[in-house]
Formats: sequence, C-alpha cells, structure tokens
Amino acid sequence: MSGVPGAFALCGAILWRVRREGVRDLLSAVVPFVVLLVVLSVLPLVAGHGIKGAAVAAAVGARYGADANVVVVGLLLLITPGLAALFGAIGVTRSVQGLVGSEVSRGGMEELLSAPYTPGGIAAAVLGYALVVATGFWAVMTAAGALAITVVLLLSGARLTLDAGYLTLALLLPLLCAWASAGLTLMVSLLFPRLTQLGAGVNVAGGSLGNGLALLPALGTLLALLYGTVSLGPVKLFLMAGGATVVITVAAVAIVAGKFRPETVLDS
Repeated sequence: MSGVPGAFALCGAILWRVRREGVRDLLSAVVPFVVLLVVLSVLPLVAGHGIKGAAVAAAVGARYGADANVVVVGLLLLITPGLAALFGAIGVTRSVQGLVGSEVSRGGMEELLSAPYTPGGIAAAVLGYALVVATGFWAVMTAAGALAITVVLLLSGARLTLDAGYLTLALLLPLLCAWASAGLTLMVSLLFPRLTQLGAGVNVAGGSLGNGLALLPALGTLLALLYGTVSLGPVKLFLMAGGATVVITVAAVAIVAGKFRPETVLDS
C-alpha cells in the first residue's frame, strides 16, 4: 500500500510535465478526427444515396426516428463512435509510446528506477497516465461527434429518438476501446521498450509493431459498429465487443504486473 501514494504522485508529475511540454502534440489525433467528421457530414448531402452503404445508414437513421437527411444521420450514428475509438486509440498509443520512448532515450527511466519508486509503482503511474489520456481523448471526440450530429439535425430539421441501448453502445464502447489500447500500449512500451525509441518527442511513436497491436481493438470496434449494429442490435453488440475490450485491458495490465522488470528498460 505504501507504493500507491508514490504512484499517484508520479502519475500527476507525468501529466504535469506532458501538459507543459507537449499538450499540442497530444491533440494531434483530434484535428484529423474533426476533419473526417466534417467530410462525413457534408459528403452524403452531395452524393445522396449514391454512397456505398447508404441503405444501411438509411435503415439506422430511420430506426431512430430521423425524418430528414436519413442517410447522413444514420451514417453519423454508425461511424462516429467507431471513429472516436480509432482516433482515440491512435492518440493514446502515440502519447504513451512517445512518453516511454523519450524517458528511455534521455535516461529518465534509469533515474526513476534509482529513486524510491518500485517497478510496480512506475508501471502504475504510466498506466494512470495512459488511462487519463485515453479518457481525455474519448471525452473530446465524443463531444465533437455529438456536436456534428446535433448540427446536422438542426440544419435538416430532423429529430432523433435514441434508446438506452444505442447510447450505451455509442458512449461506453469507445471508452472501453481506448482503455484497451492504453493497456496494450503500456504492455508493449514497458516490456519491449526498444519499440518506443523510434522518436524522442512526447508524441512520437513511429510506425512500430506496438502501434498495430494497440490499434487492433479500435479497428475491430469500427468494423463491428459498421457491420453489426443492424444485424446484432446495439445491446448484443455492446456486450460482445465491450466484453472483449475489458478482457484485453485486464489481460494486458496483468501481463505488465507479472512480467515488467527494471532490467528490461535499463538494457534497452
């Protein structure tokens, strides 16, 4: 228990330093997300029912009561949570791998390991940082997605009636997915720190194997939303996909807790 306050303090110090040094870089995933949302909101208005998947999008829009611009509304309802999961995973992966990579490159990890911090405390602090960053990306992108849908509804004069099943799926699944990506990134970064040394900036993670592994839950979530929302229904889809992300998160954190050794970082 004595290591818990130390881990909390170290996590706070990491968040403070990253806020001072690289908060702009932490938002690098938000800009393309917003641009893509704008494109997805405008393109169907121009292409109409000629876009691929228009029938599925129209079915989703009609299911939740959209009475105007049904394709646009349905497309946003389908894809916005998946994009929030994907770009949130990209953001947290880059920031966490970049953080560990920069500390390894400039000797910060050696200093932490020589200070009165246990390996478990360091891992817990980085995990706390990863979860805070993941939750922050989720909150910003979810708000942006909700704003995009609201603007489209206001401009088209349409109305929506969203049930609890869809709201649970759209709000919680991207968050669980972001946490899963954070757990996988933590696992790769601490157990295989050489993969994080492709860049020294806080947000630079390069194109390593760790990136691809951490993005798998997000890619799976995006595909599941596109192809499973109609066929499975929001509740069943959330239970299946959400359960998978929880298992991934718990497994990744458990592996770090059992396998992380200081010499892995010191020898990298």
